[in-house]
Amino acid sequence: MELAKMLGVHRNTLRLYMKHHGVERKYSDLTNTDLDLLIKEFKKKRPDSGIRYIVGYLRRHGLWVQHR
Repeated sequence: MELAKMLGVHRNTLRLYMKHHGVERKYSDLTNTDLDLLIKEFKKKRPDSGIRYIVGYLRRHGLWVQHR
């Protein structure tokens, strides 16, 4: 986690602290259809790109999705 690095703490320490204080990292509310459309749009521009690039593309647009 970039934030943990900036704060100079281990990522597990940060996660525990966040959990203790009720701070959650939630996934975006996005329908499967909307997600499919975004991925198709991305793949038209970069057909050889893999899952990591797709996840990065979505995050750059403020979307957090499970990728496993």
